[in-house]
Order: sequence, then C-alpha cells, then structure tokens
Amino acid sequence: MIDLLKLGGGQRRKPKSVLGLSIDGTRAEGAVLRLTNGMLELGPTVSLQLPASPEAPGADLAAIGRALREQLDAAGVRERFCLIALPCTGLLVTQTELPDLPEADALSLLQMEAERGFHTDTAGLRVADSRCALGEGRQFVTLAAQPAARSTALERMLTAAKLKLAGFSPAITELQDPAEGGQTGIAAVLLAPGSTQAAFQITAGGGIAALRSLEGVVDLSSGTAVVRPEPIARELRITLGQLPPELESRVRRVRIFGPRDLAESLAASLRAKLATSGIEVEAALVPPAPAAGTPALPTNAPFNAAVMAAARFLAGRPARLEFLPPRPSALEQFLARHTSGRLRTTWVVAGAVTAVVALAFLVQQIQLSLLESRWTRMSTKVRQLEQIQGQIRQFRPWSSESYRSLQILQALSLAFPESGTVNAKLIEVRESGEVVCTGTATDSSSVLQMMDRLNATPGVTALHRDQIRGKAPLQFNFTFHWTGGATP
Repeated sequence: MIDLLKLGGGQRRKPKSVLGLSIDGTRAEGAVLRLTNGMLELGPTVSLQLPASPEAPGADLAAIGRALREQLDAAGVRERFCLIALPCTGLLVTQTELPDLPEADALSLLQMEAERGFHTDTAGLRVADSRCALGEGRQFVTLAAQPAARSTALERMLTAAKLKLAGFSPAITELQDPAEGGQTGIAAVLLAPGSTQAAFQITAGGGIAALRSLEGVVDLSSGTAVVRPEPIARELRITLGQLPPELESRVRRVRIFGPRDLAESLAASLRAKLATSGIEVEAALVPPAPAAGTPALPTNAPFNAAVMAAARFLAGRPARLEFLPPRPSALEQFLARHTSGRLRTTWVVAGAVTAVVALAFLVQQIQLSLLESRWTRMSTKVRQLEQIQGQIRQFRPWSSESYRSLQILQALSLAFPESGTVNAKLIEVRESGEVVCTGTATDSSSVLQMMDRLNATPGVTALHRDQIRGKAPLQFNFTFHWTGGATP
C-alpha cells in the first residue's frame, strides 16, 4: 500500500482528523472525523453546492476550489487532508481469472489483461484491482481504472481549496466492504439524490466481483424521483450469469444504499421481483458493526460514503480500490533536490569514483558468485519454466489476437454522423457479443438515421432502441448483437 504521508527526509505523523467528501457533479456532502484516544468523534458535516462539476470539460478548477474553500470555512472545517468518494460514472472495468501463480507472474498477467481489456494506453490510467477467491489458488480479478486526468483535476481543485488529497475511490466500495457478510455474496446498489444513475457492485469471495454504473434507474421527469427496479433486476440476473459458479452461488443478498425514501421504495420493488430466487433484499440505512479492533462510528454520524471513507482511513485500513497516484519516494525526492547544477556534477563525479573503486575490488568475486548461484539454481529454474510453459498453453486463449472490439468501434464510428449531432458517452461490449451504447444527441431524427445506418452494417443484428428521452440534448440508449468478429 502507498504510504501517503512520507516526505523526503522523514515520515510525517498520521493525521488524527480528516475530511471525507462525496462528490457527484455539482453536489457534495461530507463530514469531519477525528480520532481521539482510539475513539472516533464527529466534527462539522457539510452539504455543498459547487459552481460547476470538477469533471466538466474546461471547468475552472481554481474557481471551484475557492468556492469549496469558502463553504468549508463557513461550516468551520479546518482540516487539511481530504478523502474523495466519487460515483462509478467514467470508471473502466474489466475482469479476468487468475490461476495459482507466484505474485510476480500474477502481476505481469494482470498488466497484460489491463492493456487488452481497457483498449487504451494504461500509462494514462490509474488502475486498481480486487481479487475474489475461487478455491485451489484460483482468483477472479476485477480490474478498475480511472483516467489519470480525473485525479489530476481533483488535486488541482483541492489545492485551490487548501486541501490535500489523501484518497480517491468509488463511493459504493466505501459503503459495501467485500469482507462484510462472510461467505455470503452481496449485490449492492447506491442511489444518489438528484441523479438518474446508480452504482452497482457485487462482492463475493473476499473481493469485488462486479462494478459498474447503471443508467436510467431513477426517473426525474415528473419532478419527483421515481425508482425503476427493472434495470437493476435485469442487470443483477445478467451479471450473476457472467460470474464463475463459485461466486454466483454465494450471492444471496441485495443491499440498497441512498436516501431513505428511494432505498426503501427500491427494496420493496426488488423483493417482489426476486421473491422466487431466494435472494434477500434490504435497505441499508445504518452502518454495519465495526470489525474487531477498529473504532466504531459515532451514533450521530450520517451514513454515507464520505463518512465511511474517513472512518476507514483513520482506522488504518486501505481502500478496496484506490486511484490516488503514487507519491515520490524519499529517495526520488532527495535525488530531485540534489541532482541539478553544481551539486549534480559533484554527485556524478563522486558516484563514478565510488563505482570504479567498488568494481575493482568486487568484480571477480561477483562473477564467481553469480556463476555458482546460477549453476545451483539451474534445475529449479528448468522445472519452473516447464510449469510456466504448461500454464501458457492452458491459458493462451486469454491472449487472443482478434480485434472484435475494434470492429465494433469502427462500425459505430461509421454510423455516427460527422457533424457531431450524435455523441456516445458509454459503449459496453460484453463477452456474449451484446453491445450497449448510451449517448446524447441534438435531435431524435439524427439518432434514428444513425441507428438505420448501423442496422445496415454487416455483422449488426438484433438492434433494439431502449429509450430516447429529454430535449436539446436528448439522451438515448440502444443495444445490438455483433456477429462480425471473434471474442477479443
């Protein structure tokens, strides 16, 4: 785990109070938690309205940060360290299965899966993973990534607000811990006030088995929030069918987080829809009992992602999915301060002299030692390589060189008009060949023309328009089945 508090020349004492913030567009809510004599105490709680979303293109991050600072000052918040909980919108997720491998080989395989699954340069992403135990050393791994630009924008905003980012994770992962529930898997849904979207997560086997954002869960067209249980029930059935049997059989509970009225309404609707499946549904309105050895939340603390993130941080537990960029090590900071100008020349000369002297005395002994060590380990290495080769042959289908996803994106890009009247926000390609596309358009005729062009594209079948709603811009959602390429 990254030590967020290390600085060059020493290690700072861990803060005893932090500000937890949950940001969704221009809305933010948070609270200050303090750790005193092993007990958590609640400080000021805030409900904020930002002048603009920090994730909006071209947003004035400095102005948003100053407005945030003004509201925090008015609420009496003086804490410096801040933890951010964000919705799952924009989160890239892919899954894979790991055999029983040494950790170094497992990390290399996960790096390959990230490069293949995200279809973009991972150098511009902040990637985190969560592993679910399947038995016999096998693991089901969820890889999640955020664009590095997102954390950079948040840090710039917080710098203007005189805050320091100490953690950055999805809100639903703070509310539903994979360790909670023991052997029972849990499907969690997080509803946000004023939003039509919901975060969806499945935890089982000690890790996160599924994580995504669902569109159109809440209908706000009438001015009153109305929860639609159908998309959640459908997504639950689809996702469970995609999980390994070892994890699917464990999911026996659904927990709904969010405002009381929305959570209870959705829980009641899902109970009726899942009555024959043996899955329990509950509205999660109070925090769970703390794990042994961790401080309990104050009884007057609100139950939201911001508070839970702050409590986790003060308890010394790492986030399940942490997207905070790594901090420079003490050595890196030391070199950055002392390897410029005259000092750089001095260090280079001193290092060169030291290296020559050391090599003159040690080169012969090092060579003899290396040769003897290689000879001693040769038989062990051969057996290990044979095992790895066998595993490569077994799992070679994971590294398929087909390019189905690129074909799908090409078909979509040719169908979309070049005038920019129709834009895609989310494209999800599933293993079964089903493609889900969500986006915005200036008018419905452009959407219908685009769908006609797409329907005429070879390889596109079962094109279905799910919804078109709103005005200037309107929002649309459609699905189709791709038969023109192999599994990526």
